[in-house]
Parts: sequence; structure tokens; C-alpha cells
Amino acid sequence: MPDLELESWREQWQADAEVPADLRRKVARDTRNMRIMLALEGLVTVTIGGGSIVWAILEPRAEMLVLAAAVWIFLAAAWAFAVISRRGAWGPAAVTTADFIDLSIRRCRGKLTAARFGVGLYFAEMAFCLTWLYRDPARRVPGPAMVFGVVTPVFLIGLARFRRNTRAELARLQDLAEGGAGFSLLGRDSSRPVPPR
Repeated sequence: MPDLELESWREQWQADAEVPADLRRKVARDTRNMRIMLALEGLVTVTIGGGSIVWAILEPRAEMLVLAAAVWIFLAAAWAFAVISRRGAWGPAAVTTADFIDLSIRRCRGKLTAARFGVGLYFAEMAFCLTWLYRDPARRVPGPAMVFGVVTPVFLIGLARFRRNTRAELARLQDLAEGGAGFSLLGRDSSRPVPPR
């Protein structure tokens, strides 16, 4: 079943040069969500990163220093990825329908790339945490492994649903871009294929 909102954008776009109000609202909503995510990432950095430093100060042992260093390495990797992946995705290059749709397409592609990065980071963090916990005989309790066993399937199922929805949105946007006004809105990116399902 076609997305009625995207069909409405296509009709408005072909009838008028002005950016459809629904498309403007969607881009503004996505920008607001990006800002919220940035604030949450900052909160995680302060809480987890700061907490690891405080813990290492309160318990000045080699293993606590290793934990704090690993936490900051993972945080640095996440921040580096976030900065690079959001470059050019904060707003349209110009106030045209083509640029608004191009921005939406870039954001969808960025979400799919972030999902792949997130899986890799999650498993790297879990591997480190389980190794760190089970290296000390006093910490060899089944709790962490059980949490990992429960959280991982929930994480992967949620991620699969997110990727499916994002790919569907990307396909609709690309269809809208290619079918609008008889030319491609993708510009330089028009040769880039839809990511594999």
C-alpha cells in the first residue's frame, strides 16, 4: 500500500514549486529528534564516562583503570562516528523540495549505517564487559551473562524492525525523488543503490 503522505508530497511538488508543509514538518521533527539524541549522548558520556573515572579514583586498582580506559575508548568511538555520520545531515542545502527530500534520503542512509555501527559497538562492549567481569574469580556469577542473554535478542529484534522500517522509508523517498517532476533529486547520490535488505 503506497504511503499516502509521500504521495501527497509528490502531488504538491509537481503542482507547486514550494516545499510541502508535511515534508517541512517531517524534516523539522527529524532535526528535533537528532538534537534530543545528541543531548542523550552527552548525558550518557557524562554519566557513564564520569562514573568510570570516579570509580577508578575511589578504587585505584589496575583493573579499574583498564575499565575506565575502555569506557572512554568506546565513548570516543561512538562520538567520532556520530560526528562524522551527522555531517551535512542537520538541514537542507537550500529551501527546495529537492533538497528536503535529498536530506531525508541522506538521513535514512545515515540511520542504516548507524544501525550497523551500533551492532558492532554493542558486541565489542559486551565482549569487553564479560571478559572484564569473569577475569576476576570473585565476579564469576551468572547474572551478567544472563542479562546479556536476555538483552541481546531484544536488542537485535528491535534493531531488525528499525532497519526494516528505515529501508521502507528510504525506498519510498527514492521513489518519490526519481518520480518527481521528471528528474532525479538524488544528484550525485543517484547512482547509490538502496542498501541490501
